[in-house]
Amino acid sequence: MGAILFIIISILVYVLKIVHNSRELTFDKWCEIFISFFIFTNCIGFGLPLIELDRQYVDGIFGYKYRLEVYMLITPVFLVVLSRRMQWNFMKLPWYVLLALFAFAAVNILNPANVIVPSTVLALAQIFSYLLFLYMLCSSVKIDTLLRGIYEGLVYTTILQLALTICYPILGITQVVELFREGVSIRAAERPGAPGTFNHPNALGGYMAMTFAFFLVCYLTGYNKRKSLIVGLMAFFVLIFTFSRTALLAALGTTILIVLIYRTRQSSIFTIKNFFTMILPMLIVATALIFLTPIKDSFVGSNMDEMMLARMMHFYCGYEIINEYPWLGLGLNTHLEYIRSTVSFGAMFGDIDKIFWRAEEFMGSNPIHNVPLILLSELGIIGTLPIVYYVIRQFIKIKSTLRSEYNESYKIISLFGIALISYILIHGMADWAPVSSLMRNVWILVFFTMAVDHYKWENSIKE
Repeated sequence: MGAILFIIISILVYVLKIVHNSRELTFDKWCEIFISFFIFTNCIGFGLPLIELDRQYVDGIFGYKYRLEVYMLITPVFLVVLSRRMQWNFMKLPWYVLLALFAFAAVNILNPANVIVPSTVLALAQIFSYLLFLYMLCSSVKIDTLLRGIYEGLVYTTILQLALTICYPILGITQVVELFREGVSIRAAERPGAPGTFNHPNALGGYMAMTFAFFLVCYLTGYNKRKSLIVGLMAFFVLIFTFSRTALLAALGTTILIVLIYRTRQSSIFTIKNFFTMILPMLIVATALIFLTPIKDSFVGSNMDEMMLARMMHFYCGYEIINEYPWLGLGLNTHLEYIRSTVSFGAMFGDIDKIFWRAEEFMGSNPIHNVPLILLSELGIIGTLPIVYYVIRQFIKIKSTLRSEYNESYKIISLFGIALISYILIHGMADWAPVSSLMRNVWILVFFTMAVDHYKWENSIKE
Protein backbone atom coordinates (compact mmCIF):
# COMPACT_ATOMS: atom_id res chain seq x y z
CA MET A 1 0.00 0.00 0.00
CA GLY A 2 2.89 2.34 0.81
CA ALA A 3 4.37 1.84 -2.67
CA ILE A 4 1.07 2.73 -4.36
CA LEU A 5 0.73 5.82 -2.17
CA PHE A 6 4.30 6.80 -3.05
CA ILE A 7 3.55 6.52 -6.78
CA ILE A 8 0.43 8.68 -6.40
CA ILE A 9 2.34 11.33 -4.43
CA SER A 10 5.18 11.22 -6.99
CA ILE A 11 2.70 11.78 -9.83
CA LEU A 12 1.21 14.76 -8.01
CA VAL A 13 4.66 16.24 -7.33
CA TYR A 14 5.71 15.86 -10.96
CA VAL A 15 2.39 17.32 -12.15
CA LEU A 16 3.11 20.38 -9.99
CA LYS A 17 6.60 20.48 -11.50
CA ILE A 18 5.09 20.43 -14.99
CA VAL A 19 2.61 23.19 -14.12
CA HIS A 20 5.39 25.29 -12.60
CA ASN A 21 7.48 24.95 -15.79
CA SER A 22 4.53 25.14 -18.18
CA ARG A 23 5.96 28.09 -20.13
CA GLU A 24 9.25 26.27 -20.74
CA LEU A 25 7.88 22.85 -21.65
CA THR A 26 9.63 21.98 -24.88
CA PHE A 27 9.60 18.43 -26.20
CA ASP A 28 13.05 17.80 -24.69
CA LYS A 29 11.88 19.14 -21.32
CA TRP A 30 8.87 16.81 -21.39
CA CYS A 31 11.16 13.87 -22.09
CA GLU A 32 13.54 14.93 -19.32
CA ILE A 33 10.66 14.98 -16.83
CA PHE A 34 9.45 11.55 -17.97
CA ILE A 35 12.94 10.07 -17.57
CA SER A 36 13.40 11.71 -14.17
CA PHE A 37 10.04 10.34 -13.02
CA PHE A 38 10.93 6.84 -14.22
CA ILE A 39 14.34 6.87 -12.50
CA PHE A 40 12.92 8.24 -9.26
CA THR A 41 10.03 5.79 -9.03
CA ASN A 42 12.29 2.91 -10.06
CA CYS A 43 13.71 2.72 -6.52
CA ILE A 44 10.32 1.53 -5.21
CA GLY A 45 9.80 -1.63 -7.23
CA PHE A 46 6.13 -0.88 -7.86
CA GLY A 47 4.28 -3.40 -10.01
CA LEU A 48 0.75 -4.80 -10.29
CA PRO A 49 0.74 -8.51 -11.27
CA LEU A 50 -0.90 -9.11 -14.66
CA ILE A 51 0.16 -12.73 -15.18
CA GLU A 52 1.29 -15.01 -12.37
CA LEU A 53 2.46 -18.62 -12.37
CA ASP A 54 1.00 -20.86 -9.70
CA ARG A 55 4.25 -21.59 -7.88
CA GLN A 56 5.20 -21.83 -4.22
CA TYR A 57 8.02 -19.32 -4.64
CA VAL A 58 7.77 -15.92 -6.29
CA ASP A 59 11.40 -14.89 -5.91
CA GLY A 60 14.37 -15.14 -8.24
CA ILE A 61 15.95 -12.87 -10.78
CA PHE A 62 12.74 -12.27 -12.76
CA GLY A 63 10.27 -14.04 -10.52
CA TYR A 64 7.10 -15.78 -11.68
CA LYS A 65 5.00 -12.69 -12.32
CA TYR A 66 4.56 -10.33 -15.25
CA ARG A 67 3.93 -6.95 -13.68
CA LEU A 68 2.48 -3.64 -14.80
CA GLU A 69 5.39 -1.32 -14.02
CA VAL A 70 5.86 2.44 -14.14
CA TYR A 71 7.64 2.46 -17.49
CA MET A 72 4.68 0.62 -19.02
CA LEU A 73 2.42 3.46 -17.89
CA ILE A 74 4.79 5.95 -19.54
CA THR A 75 5.08 3.99 -22.81
CA PRO A 76 1.58 4.81 -24.19
CA VAL A 77 2.17 8.50 -23.50
CA PHE A 78 5.46 8.32 -25.35
CA LEU A 79 3.82 6.43 -28.20
CA VAL A 80 1.16 9.13 -28.69
CA VAL A 81 3.63 12.01 -28.44
CA LEU A 82 6.22 10.41 -30.68
CA SER A 83 3.73 9.31 -33.34
CA ARG A 84 2.57 12.90 -33.74
CA ARG A 85 6.02 14.45 -33.54
CA MET A 86 7.92 11.91 -35.63
CA GLN A 87 5.12 10.55 -37.84
CA TRP A 88 6.14 7.02 -36.82
CA ASN A 89 9.59 7.62 -38.26
CA PHE A 90 11.46 5.84 -35.48
CA MET A 91 15.05 4.74 -35.64
CA LYS A 92 15.47 1.73 -37.92
CA LEU A 93 16.77 -1.36 -36.19
CA PRO A 94 19.52 -3.31 -37.98
CA TRP A 95 18.38 -6.76 -39.13
CA TYR A 96 21.07 -8.48 -37.08
CA VAL A 97 19.72 -6.98 -33.85
CA LEU A 98 16.25 -8.38 -34.49
CA LEU A 99 17.78 -11.72 -35.47
CA ALA A 100 19.84 -11.82 -32.27
CA LEU A 101 16.77 -11.10 -30.11
CA PHE A 102 14.75 -13.79 -31.89
CA ALA A 103 17.58 -16.32 -31.56
CA PHE A 104 18.03 -15.50 -27.87
CA ALA A 105 14.34 -16.08 -27.17
CA ALA A 106 14.16 -19.26 -29.24
CA VAL A 107 17.24 -20.87 -27.69
CA ASN A 108 16.00 -20.22 -24.15
CA ILE A 109 12.45 -21.43 -24.78
CA LEU A 110 13.42 -24.49 -26.80
CA ASN A 111 16.32 -25.46 -24.53
CA PRO A 112 15.77 -29.19 -23.75
CA ALA A 113 17.14 -28.69 -20.23
CA ASN A 114 14.55 -26.02 -19.42
CA VAL A 115 12.45 -27.34 -16.52
CA ILE A 116 9.96 -24.45 -16.43
CA VAL A 117 9.40 -22.86 -19.85
CA PRO A 118 6.58 -20.49 -18.68
CA SER A 119 9.05 -18.87 -16.29
CA THR A 120 11.39 -18.20 -19.21
CA VAL A 121 8.54 -16.80 -21.30
CA LEU A 122 7.61 -14.35 -18.51
CA ALA A 123 11.24 -13.26 -18.16
CA LEU A 124 11.53 -12.68 -21.92
CA ALA A 125 8.26 -10.72 -21.88
CA GLN A 126 9.65 -8.47 -19.15
CA ILE A 127 12.90 -7.90 -21.03
CA PHE A 128 11.31 -7.22 -24.42
CA SER A 129 8.64 -4.88 -23.05
CA TYR A 130 11.36 -2.85 -21.32
CA LEU A 131 13.50 -2.84 -24.47
CA LEU A 132 10.49 -1.54 -26.43
CA PHE A 133 10.21 1.35 -23.99
CA LEU A 134 13.93 2.09 -24.31
CA TYR A 135 13.75 1.84 -28.10
CA MET A 136 11.07 4.52 -28.29
CA LEU A 137 12.91 6.62 -25.72
CA CYS A 138 16.31 6.51 -27.38
CA SER A 139 14.84 6.86 -30.90
CA SER A 140 13.58 10.32 -30.12
CA VAL A 141 15.50 11.70 -27.16
CA LYS A 142 18.92 13.31 -27.37
CA ILE A 143 21.54 11.91 -25.04
CA ASP A 144 21.87 15.33 -23.35
CA THR A 145 18.19 15.16 -22.38
CA LEU A 146 18.55 11.57 -21.21
CA LEU A 147 21.53 12.47 -19.02
CA ARG A 148 19.67 15.37 -17.42
CA GLY A 149 16.70 13.12 -16.68
CA ILE A 150 18.86 10.41 -15.12
CA TYR A 151 20.73 13.03 -13.10
CA GLU A 152 17.59 14.64 -11.70
CA GLY A 153 15.96 11.29 -10.94
CA LEU A 154 19.01 10.01 -9.03
CA VAL A 155 19.27 13.27 -7.07
CA TYR A 156 15.69 12.86 -5.84
CA THR A 157 16.30 9.15 -5.15
CA THR A 158 19.38 9.90 -3.04
CA ILE A 159 17.57 12.55 -1.01
CA LEU A 160 14.71 10.12 -0.31
CA GLN A 161 17.05 7.29 0.73
CA LEU A 162 19.06 9.68 2.93
CA ALA A 163 15.89 10.80 4.75
CA LEU A 164 14.84 7.19 5.33
CA THR A 165 18.34 6.23 6.51
CA ILE A 166 18.34 9.06 9.04
CA CYS A 167 15.03 7.72 10.34
CA TYR A 168 16.38 4.16 10.44
CA PRO A 169 18.85 3.00 11.60
CA ILE A 170 20.31 6.33 12.82
CA LEU A 171 17.29 7.56 14.82
CA GLY A 172 15.82 4.09 15.35
CA ILE A 173 12.40 4.95 13.92
CA THR A 174 11.39 1.41 12.93
CA GLN A 175 8.05 2.50 11.46
CA VAL A 176 9.77 3.49 8.21
CA VAL A 177 11.23 0.00 7.68
CA GLU A 178 8.01 -1.52 6.28
CA LEU A 179 6.67 1.75 4.91
CA PHE A 180 7.08 0.63 1.29
CA ARG A 181 7.21 -3.18 1.58
CA GLU A 182 6.11 -5.89 3.97
CA GLY A 183 8.57 -8.40 5.35
CA VAL A 184 11.60 -6.15 4.98
CA SER A 185 14.89 -7.57 6.27
CA ILE A 186 17.27 -5.46 8.35
CA ARG A 187 19.66 -8.37 8.92
CA ALA A 188 20.91 -9.64 12.26
CA ALA A 189 20.50 -7.60 15.42
CA GLU A 190 24.26 -7.00 15.71
CA ARG A 191 24.43 -5.46 12.23
CA PRO A 192 21.14 -3.71 11.39
CA GLY A 193 21.27 -1.98 8.03
CA ALA A 194 19.20 0.68 6.34
CA PRO A 195 16.74 -0.86 3.83
CA GLY A 196 15.35 2.46 2.55
CA THR A 197 12.64 1.72 -0.02
CA PHE A 198 14.08 -1.75 -0.68
CA ASN A 199 13.42 -5.12 0.96
CA HIS A 200 17.01 -5.69 2.12
CA PRO A 201 20.01 -3.51 3.07
CA ASN A 202 22.14 -5.25 0.41
CA ALA A 203 19.73 -4.08 -2.27
CA LEU A 204 19.83 -0.47 -1.06
CA GLY A 205 23.61 -0.74 -0.71
CA GLY A 206 23.94 -1.88 -4.31
CA TYR A 207 21.66 0.87 -5.59
CA MET A 208 23.59 3.51 -3.68
CA ALA A 209 26.90 2.08 -4.95
CA MET A 210 25.63 2.60 -8.51
CA THR A 211 24.32 6.05 -7.65
CA PHE A 212 27.61 7.05 -6.02
CA ALA A 213 29.47 5.87 -9.15
CA PHE A 214 27.23 8.05 -11.33
CA PHE A 215 27.86 11.21 -9.33
CA LEU A 216 31.57 10.37 -9.13
CA VAL A 217 31.70 10.27 -12.94
CA CYS A 218 29.77 13.55 -13.13
CA TYR A 219 32.17 15.15 -10.63
CA LEU A 220 35.29 13.97 -12.48
CA THR A 221 34.00 15.23 -15.82
CA GLY A 222 32.86 18.57 -14.36
CA TYR A 223 29.14 18.01 -14.93
CA ASN A 224 27.34 20.03 -12.20
CA LYS A 225 30.55 19.51 -10.24
CA ARG A 226 29.62 21.00 -6.86
CA LYS A 227 26.14 19.46 -6.80
CA SER A 228 27.53 16.10 -7.93
CA LEU A 229 30.05 16.14 -5.08
CA ILE A 230 27.38 16.86 -2.47
CA VAL A 231 24.87 14.29 -3.72
CA GLY A 232 27.64 11.73 -4.26
CA LEU A 233 28.73 12.07 -0.63
CA MET A 234 25.10 11.70 0.44
CA ALA A 235 24.86 8.46 -1.55
CA PHE A 236 28.08 7.16 0.03
CA PHE A 237 26.76 8.07 3.49
CA VAL A 238 23.62 6.00 2.87
CA LEU A 239 25.77 3.15 1.51
CA ILE A 240 27.81 3.02 4.73
CA PHE A 241 24.67 2.71 6.87
CA THR A 242 23.39 -0.23 4.85
CA PHE A 243 26.40 -2.14 6.24
CA SER A 244 26.54 -4.02 2.95
CA ARG A 245 30.08 -5.40 2.68
CA THR A 246 29.83 -6.40 -0.95
CA ALA A 247 28.30 -3.08 -2.02
CA LEU A 248 30.95 -1.10 -0.14
CA LEU A 249 33.79 -3.12 -1.67
CA ALA A 250 32.20 -2.66 -5.11
CA ALA A 251 31.94 1.10 -4.57
CA LEU A 252 35.57 1.40 -3.43
CA GLY A 253 36.89 -0.81 -6.23
CA THR A 254 34.83 1.04 -8.83
CA THR A 255 36.02 4.41 -7.50
CA ILE A 256 39.66 3.40 -7.88
CA LEU A 257 39.10 2.10 -11.40
CA ILE A 258 37.10 5.11 -12.65
CA VAL A 259 39.52 7.66 -11.21
CA LEU A 260 42.44 5.81 -12.79
CA ILE A 261 40.76 5.58 -16.20
CA TYR A 262 39.75 9.22 -16.25
CA ARG A 263 43.01 10.66 -14.87
CA THR A 264 45.12 8.58 -17.28
CA ARG A 265 42.90 8.97 -20.35
CA GLN A 266 45.84 10.53 -22.24
CA SER A 267 48.42 7.97 -21.11
CA SER A 268 48.88 4.44 -19.80
CA ILE A 269 47.53 3.41 -16.41
CA PHE A 270 50.40 1.07 -15.68
CA THR A 271 53.31 3.40 -15.01
CA ILE A 272 55.50 3.74 -11.93
CA LYS A 273 54.36 7.34 -11.44
CA ASN A 274 50.68 6.43 -11.57
CA PHE A 275 51.24 3.55 -9.15
CA PHE A 276 52.79 5.78 -6.45
CA THR A 277 50.68 8.89 -7.05
CA MET A 278 47.25 7.34 -7.60
CA ILE A 279 46.92 3.56 -7.25
CA LEU A 280 48.80 3.11 -3.97
CA PRO A 281 47.26 6.16 -2.19
CA MET A 282 43.72 5.10 -3.16
CA LEU A 283 44.35 1.53 -1.98
CA ILE A 284 45.68 2.84 1.33
CA VAL A 285 42.63 5.09 1.80
CA ALA A 286 40.23 2.24 0.95
CA THR A 287 42.02 -0.15 3.33
CA ALA A 288 42.05 2.45 6.11
CA LEU A 289 38.34 3.12 5.60
CA ILE A 290 37.55 -0.57 6.06
CA PHE A 291 39.92 -1.51 8.90
CA LEU A 292 40.45 1.74 10.84
CA THR A 293 36.83 2.88 11.11
CA PRO A 294 33.67 1.39 12.70
CA ILE A 295 33.00 -0.25 9.31
CA LYS A 296 35.54 -2.86 10.37
CA ASP A 297 32.93 -4.57 12.56
CA SER A 298 30.85 -5.34 9.47
CA PHE A 299 33.73 -7.32 8.00
CA VAL A 300 35.36 -9.09 10.96
CA GLY A 301 32.88 -8.76 13.82
CA SER A 302 29.67 -10.22 12.41
CA ASN A 303 28.43 -13.35 10.63
CA MET A 304 30.86 -13.14 7.74
CA ASP A 305 32.13 -16.73 8.13
CA GLU A 306 28.62 -18.16 8.03
CA MET A 307 27.65 -16.10 4.99
CA MET A 308 30.83 -17.05 3.13
CA LEU A 309 30.14 -20.73 3.83
CA ALA A 310 26.57 -20.36 2.58
CA ARG A 311 27.79 -18.72 -0.60
CA MET A 312 30.47 -21.34 -1.25
CA MET A 313 27.90 -24.13 -0.94
CA HIS A 314 25.60 -22.19 -3.26
CA PHE A 315 28.47 -21.71 -5.72
CA TYR A 316 29.00 -25.46 -5.74
CA CYS A 317 25.39 -25.97 -6.83
CA GLY A 318 26.04 -23.56 -9.69
CA TYR A 319 29.23 -25.36 -10.61
CA GLU A 320 27.38 -28.66 -10.81
CA ILE A 321 24.77 -27.13 -13.15
CA ILE A 322 27.45 -25.66 -15.41
CA ASN A 323 29.34 -28.93 -15.42
CA GLU A 324 26.21 -30.80 -16.54
CA TYR A 325 24.86 -28.20 -19.01
CA PRO A 326 27.93 -26.21 -20.14
CA TRP A 327 26.91 -24.91 -23.59
CA LEU A 328 23.28 -23.74 -23.38
CA GLY A 329 22.67 -23.81 -19.64
CA LEU A 330 19.19 -24.37 -18.25
CA GLY A 331 17.38 -21.43 -19.84
CA LEU A 332 16.64 -17.92 -18.63
CA ASN A 333 15.03 -17.61 -15.17
CA THR A 334 15.14 -21.34 -14.41
CA HIS A 335 18.13 -22.16 -12.21
CA LEU A 336 16.26 -21.80 -8.91
CA GLU A 337 13.47 -24.09 -10.02
CA TYR A 338 16.06 -26.62 -11.19
CA ILE A 339 17.85 -26.49 -7.83
CA ARG A 340 14.61 -26.97 -5.90
CA SER A 341 13.39 -29.86 -8.05
CA THR A 342 16.65 -31.68 -8.77
CA VAL A 343 19.43 -30.96 -6.28
CA SER A 344 19.52 -33.07 -3.13
CA PHE A 345 21.17 -30.88 -0.53
CA GLY A 346 21.40 -33.75 1.95
CA ALA A 347 23.22 -35.99 -0.54
CA MET A 348 25.48 -33.13 -1.60
CA PHE A 349 26.37 -31.62 1.80
CA GLY A 350 25.09 -34.02 4.47
CA ASP A 351 23.11 -32.61 7.40
CA ILE A 352 23.54 -28.99 6.30
CA ASP A 353 21.30 -27.58 9.02
CA LYS A 354 24.09 -28.42 11.43
CA ILE A 355 26.45 -26.30 9.35
CA PHE A 356 24.29 -23.17 9.36
CA TRP A 357 20.69 -22.28 10.10
CA ARG A 358 18.02 -22.97 7.45
CA ALA A 359 20.64 -23.63 4.80
CA GLU A 360 18.39 -25.60 2.46
CA GLU A 361 15.70 -22.93 2.52
CA PHE A 362 18.32 -20.25 1.79
CA MET A 363 19.76 -22.06 -1.23
CA GLY A 364 16.36 -23.05 -2.55
CA SER A 365 14.73 -19.63 -2.31
CA ASN A 366 17.61 -17.27 -3.18
CA PRO A 367 19.31 -17.06 -6.56
CA ILE A 368 22.96 -18.12 -6.58
CA HIS A 369 24.86 -15.23 -5.01
CA ASN A 370 27.23 -14.92 -7.95
CA VAL A 371 26.27 -13.17 -11.20
CA PRO A 372 28.79 -14.99 -13.47
CA LEU A 373 27.55 -18.34 -12.16
CA ILE A 374 23.93 -17.32 -12.77
CA LEU A 375 24.76 -16.33 -16.36
CA LEU A 376 26.65 -19.53 -17.04
CA SER A 377 24.07 -21.78 -15.40
CA GLU A 378 21.12 -20.20 -17.25
CA LEU A 379 22.66 -19.07 -20.56
CA GLY A 380 25.60 -21.43 -20.85
CA ILE A 381 28.93 -20.66 -22.47
CA ILE A 382 27.30 -19.76 -25.80
CA GLY A 383 24.94 -17.22 -24.21
CA THR A 384 27.60 -15.77 -21.91
CA LEU A 385 30.37 -15.24 -24.49
CA PRO A 386 28.64 -12.25 -26.19
CA ILE A 387 28.36 -10.59 -22.76
CA VAL A 388 32.06 -11.19 -22.10
CA TYR A 389 32.88 -9.76 -25.54
CA TYR A 390 30.78 -6.65 -24.81
CA VAL A 391 32.49 -6.08 -21.46
CA ILE A 392 36.00 -6.45 -22.90
CA ARG A 393 35.14 -4.18 -25.84
CA GLN A 394 33.86 -1.41 -23.54
CA PHE A 395 37.07 -1.48 -21.48
CA ILE A 396 39.23 -1.45 -24.59
CA LYS A 397 37.55 1.56 -26.21
CA ILE A 398 36.75 3.72 -23.16
CA LYS A 399 39.96 5.77 -23.29
CA SER A 400 39.63 6.47 -27.00
CA THR A 401 36.02 7.52 -26.33
CA LEU A 402 37.12 9.97 -23.63
CA ARG A 403 39.81 11.43 -25.96
CA SER A 404 37.56 11.61 -29.01
CA GLU A 405 35.17 14.24 -30.39
CA TYR A 406 32.13 12.42 -29.03
CA ASN A 407 29.38 14.40 -27.35
CA GLU A 408 30.31 15.15 -23.70
CA SER A 409 27.10 13.55 -22.46
CA TYR A 410 28.01 10.38 -24.32
CA LYS A 411 31.42 10.37 -22.63
CA ILE A 412 29.76 10.64 -19.22
CA ILE A 413 27.30 7.84 -20.01
CA SER A 414 30.16 5.67 -21.37
CA LEU A 415 32.33 6.17 -18.30
CA PHE A 416 29.31 5.46 -16.10
CA GLY A 417 28.80 2.29 -18.16
CA ILE A 418 32.34 1.18 -17.26
CA ALA A 419 31.56 1.97 -13.61
CA LEU A 420 28.45 -0.19 -13.81
CA ILE A 421 30.38 -3.09 -15.34
CA SER A 422 32.95 -2.81 -12.55
CA TYR A 423 30.21 -2.66 -9.92
CA ILE A 424 28.38 -5.68 -11.37
CA LEU A 425 31.59 -7.73 -11.52
CA ILE A 426 32.71 -6.90 -7.96
CA HIS A 427 29.35 -6.91 -6.16
CA GLY A 428 28.14 -9.76 -8.34
CA MET A 429 30.89 -12.10 -7.15
CA ALA A 430 29.11 -12.51 -3.80
CA ASP A 431 25.53 -11.32 -4.42
CA TRP A 432 22.76 -11.43 -7.01
CA ALA A 433 21.53 -7.88 -6.27
CA PRO A 434 23.14 -6.38 -9.43
CA VAL A 435 20.75 -8.39 -11.63
CA SER A 436 17.63 -7.75 -9.52
CA SER A 437 14.85 -5.82 -11.25
CA LEU A 438 15.48 -2.35 -9.83
CA MET A 439 19.20 -2.39 -10.57
CA ARG A 440 19.06 -4.02 -13.97
CA ASN A 441 16.57 -1.35 -15.10
CA VAL A 442 19.34 1.21 -14.58
CA TRP A 443 22.23 -0.59 -16.23
CA ILE A 444 20.15 -1.88 -19.16
CA LEU A 445 19.07 1.73 -19.75
CA VAL A 446 22.69 2.92 -19.72
CA PHE A 447 24.06 0.11 -21.93
CA PHE A 448 21.16 0.48 -24.37
CA THR A 449 21.77 4.23 -24.56
CA MET A 450 25.48 3.72 -25.19
CA ALA A 451 24.79 1.31 -28.05
CA VAL A 452 22.05 3.40 -29.68
CA ASP A 453 23.93 6.70 -29.47
CA HIS A 454 27.08 5.10 -30.88
CA TYR A 455 24.99 3.66 -33.72
CA LYS A 456 23.48 7.10 -34.43
CA TRP A 457 26.93 8.72 -34.36
CA GLU A 458 28.41 6.19 -36.80
CA ASN A 459 25.46 6.63 -39.19
CA SER A 460 25.78 10.43 -39.07
CA ILE A 461 29.45 10.13 -40.10
CA LYS A 462 28.59 7.85 -43.04
CA GLU A 463 25.94 10.31 -44.23
